[in-house]
Amino acid sequence: MLGERLPERLSPLATETGVRPFYGDLHNHCGISYGHGSLEQALKRARRQLDFVSVTGHAYWPDMPVDDSSVAHIVDFHVKGFARLDKLWPQHFATLAAADEPGRFAVFPGYEIHSFAHGDYTIVYRDLTPRPILKADSPAELKAMLRAEAGTGAFAFPHHIGYRLGARGINWASLDPELSPVLEILSMHGCSETSLMDRPFLHSMGPSDGHSTVRHGLAPGHRFGFLGDTDPPRGYPGSYRHGRSVVYAASGERGALW
Repeated sequence: MLGERLPERLSPLATETGVRPFYGDLHNHCGISYGHGSLEQALKRARRQLDFVSVTGHAYWPDMPVDDSSVAHIVDFHVKGFARLDKLWPQHFATLAAADEPGRFAVFPGYEIHSFAHGDYTIVYRDLTPRPILKADSPAELKAMLRAEAGTGAFAFPHHIGYRLGARGINWASLDPELSPVLEILSMHGCSETSLMDRPFLHSMGPSDGHSTVRHGLAPGHRFGFLGDTDPPRGYPGSYRHGRSVVYAASGERGALW
């Protein structure tokens, strides 16, 4: 848990309602799928600076461009990363449980699904009970599978939403607020608040698109909370200047944070 926090006088509304901020990172990567560094080391690094974490495995991509030779190298490392996560997933729950410290450092299981059609989603489970990787082709299918498996003990959120639709940016038409009450709008990919930001998108998936930004999504009536996460592939959750999430809760206990 972070040693220093804002004094109560500087957060009067939180103080009045009996909550305080807790800091975490729900979307980051290590060598458990494709990426670098061990899961154990990632959790140790997270514990030094965060109150909660979910270390994310790359799990599935239903519309991966397997017939496009120009991106064969991208397909190859995704396929190998998915296979690695499938192999390590069952046993990784014990590693998560060993790092978890109730009330001081909460660890949540999580993984990621890619999609051209719907955008990329990170799935987070509430409890450390071993559960399967659910490989869904759409948010609607994912919601049904998660409810059947974990009830309300799971949610999923779109991330790096600012890429254009069809290039793994958000699909507002398939966004479900019950599945995704929050969206990740800041990470190493950039900031998705508007299309013109001091943290612009710049990646192999292209620049940001105004139709995929927070400002565009709010206009027709979508309502959601904001997350900031890191999304680096190097096993360092909470890495500097990329993004963090803040949860206001009564305590750092798992149930309170959820």
